[in-house]
Parts: sequence; structure tokens; C-alpha cells
Amino acid sequence: MLNLELEVGDWATWVGSIGTIGAFAVAFIQIHRERSHRQARELREAWTRRREHVDRVSAWIADGTVHVNNGSGHPIAHVRVHDGDTAIGTWEHLPPGLHRDSAESDSGAVHLEFTDVRGDRWSRMPGAEPALVGGPDPI
Repeated sequence: MLNLELEVGDWATWVGSIGTIGAFAVAFIQIHRERSHRQARELREAWTRRREHVDRVSAWIADGTVHVNNGSGHPIAHVRVHDGDTAIGTWEHLPPGLHRDSAESDSGAVHLEFTDVRGDRWSRMPGAEPALVGGPDPI
């Protein structure tokens, strides 16, 4: 038989203990959520810093001429511009702030590939953000 004849002080101790355990559980869950959000934010910020100068490198066609611009503050290397399988222009190095014109092209869109100062290889399709070659974007 169950004995429920506890004194009032004993019931208060049990309720207080359960409340304390609940408070610890809620605090632990909240800390875990905040840590997960902070880690995700730091990952996004690191990816943004990694891509900061890569976003400023572009290629386009105007009046039948292919233009490549390195508007970043860092040099890029092994620059290749092509339309499908045909290479339109290649450069070993393109210093920061430099603009190059290449051979004439009748293609409507160009695909740009280059290596940044960290040694990462990037690919940029027309109208798209740069993508890291050889691996998925981390975010």
C-alpha cells in the first residue's frame, strides 16, 4: 500500500527539488540552443570573409569583347574564361584592380574560373555567386 502521509515540509522539499531539476534542464537546453546559433553565425561570417574579395572578380561580354575585372584587393591566378568547352582567354596572374580585355566572342555568357590568394579554386557562372571548385559551399 502506498503511504501518502508525508508531512507538509516533506512535500515542499520534493516540489522544490523537482523545480530545481526542471530549471537546470531548461537552462541546459537554452545554453545548447545559443551555442548552436553562435556556431552557425560564426560559420556564416567566416564564409563571408572567405568570399569577400572573390565576389569582386567578374567577367562579361560587351560589344563582342570579353572583359575580366579583378576589383578585389588581392591578386588572382590561373584565370580562365570560357564559353562551354572553348577557352576565350587565360591569364597566369591578374593583379588587384586590373581590368583585362580578351578576344572577341559571340557567345552570350562566359564562365570564369580562377584561384584566389588562399589557393582555393573558384568558378563563377553568369548571374550566379562564386562557387568553390572541388567541394561544397560550407553554408
